[in-house]
Amino acid sequence: MKKPRAQVLMKDGLHYRRQCFAHGLEVCGYTITEVPDPRREDVLVIWNRSFRGADEAYKFERVGAKVIVAENGYLGKQFQGGNWYALAIGHHAGTGDWEVGGPERWDDLHVPLADWVSGGTETVILGQRGIGEAGVASPDSWAEKCQARLGGRIRRHPGKAEDAPVSLAQDLANAKQVVTWGSSAALQALILGVPVFYELPVWIGWRASLPIKDFGQEPKRDDAARLEMFRRLAWAQWQLDEIDSGVAFKRLLRLEL
Repeated sequence: MKKPRAQVLMKDGLHYRRQCFAHGLEVCGYTITEVPDPRREDVLVIWNRSFRGADEAYKFERVGAKVIVAENGYLGKQFQGGNWYALAIGHHAGTGDWEVGGPERWDDLHVPLADWVSGGTETVILGQRGIGEAGVASPDSWAEKCQARLGGRIRRHPGKAEDAPVSLAQDLANAKQVVTWGSSAALQALILGVPVFYELPVWIGWRASLPIKDFGQEPKRDDAARLEMFRRLAWAQWQLDEIDSGVAFKRLLRLEL
């Protein structure tokens, strides 16, 4: 039997750490190489799913091969001092697939989930950069169009803000609720106890939030749903050492653990 191959279509820069992804797949038995003729047992790793990555992904998926989509960790790349990357099969932001385990992965992080806010008056619309796969990335001028429909105030994405942005916690100090397409900032808002309305279908935070079509009704404040959502999310992001050791890929590819 031919040894399975893995193509790692990522940059070599320090931010992406391609060598760690490649080493983790080698630990799992894959040969790291260009794969012009993918077979079912092969794997492709891409950063997000746009441009060349999307074309390669379709080529692999046509023969039944797995495509692993990587991005920055859902709660921030440096969450709790770590080095986190989101990983899923096929797509990003909750629209892909990953193997969910027990509650311990989230619980062991000891992340305090704040009580739900009360008394806030603001609706804050969380702007995004619109980078990534069509249909998953925030549409052009989404925040502005959302504001025209719903009112509220736009918080510019830190990468687009003209001035140095204040911290999310400071900016949401008077928030009653936030509105998102499908952002990491909204997940952090949920940790802070600020309810969320979302528009991206199957966004990774949907279990703890309400769809934007329900905006105007009382927002969702459900402790059990919020905890369940974060326990699932914990299995969709991995630290760099878990990627380098192969542990993340074994779980994601459902290999023998």
